[in-house]
Amino acid sequence: MDLTPLIADALGKRIEDPAAARLAAAIGKKPFKNATPENRCDIGDRKRLGIEVVANMRLYNRAYWPYRKDRRRWVTWVTNVFLYPNYAGTLPDGFDFAMDEAALSARFERVAWTQIPELTRFNLPAPRPGLIATTTVDVGGLPRDVYLAVAEEWPYATLHPGSKIENSFENAFFAVWCAANGLLRDGRLGADALSAIGERRGTPFPLFSTALDGLLWSGDLKPEYQPFCKAYMGTIENAEANALQDVKDVFGEKNFWRKPGAPITPDDWASYDRIAPRFATRLDEWRRGVRWTMPQRPKVPG
Repeated sequence: MDLTPLIADALGKRIEDPAAARLAAAIGKKPFKNATPENRCDIGDRKRLGIEVVANMRLYNRAYWPYRKDRRRWVTWVTNVFLYPNYAGTLPDGFDFAMDEAALSARFERVAWTQIPELTRFNLPAPRPGLIATTTVDVGGLPRDVYLAVAEEWPYATLHPGSKIENSFENAFFAVWCAANGLLRDGRLGADALSAIGERRGTPFPLFSTALDGLLWSGDLKPEYQPFCKAYMGTIENAEANALQDVKDVFGEKNFWRKPGAPITPDDWASYDRIAPRFATRLDEWRRGVRWTMPQRPKVPG
């Protein structure tokens, strides 16, 4: 049985939807369970069918945001699927698990940036609009899987539902700085919001939480600034430069990590003015071709 049509139908649906139930039944599994902030729900049969399916309650896609509860359970969606070399169903057009890196490079777009630099990834044709498809080449030079998923944005700064507002002050500073310095896509903010930032009416956090809806995602920024924000806001520990380290250098610690009762970085323009020059320096470095490095992670054998 070709599971690919069932996969394409189920992705992006709630786990209670008949499309999700049909996919689970075709794999030979019980229906999906609701995810929680700590645990997603995975079903599959990698050995027999070469498939694993993931359901989660958090998607960085505005059509699914914010994550929320329906009564006592988290609303959970079928979010992504892994297909392995023994999968017998339809694969993305033009792709085959026997293709080596050279063959993939000749046919598909190489992903320019990943969180694990030693891995090579390629974009593949998606089975339908609203989804993405990629493959990752393993250390042996062949594709290790095909990844199908609901398309998501890259979250550079996010006000999470129910979180303490002070934990987002530093993110608000970066978001407002992006707005003040022309990094946002044209039309993302109206004239009133831009005027409020220029005239410093209010403080950075309310401007972030209202004018930007508490989100600074890839869809908010001009394309030319995406690589900079991915590298800088990725908060990769021990990288030569990233937002988390700069916040620590300027303020001593990020509010989220401060101990109870410890003084926090306030939401005011004085705090913004302390960190804004660091943001500007990092963007200037990026424009001059500086690329921050990070320690190489050990490769996993096999």
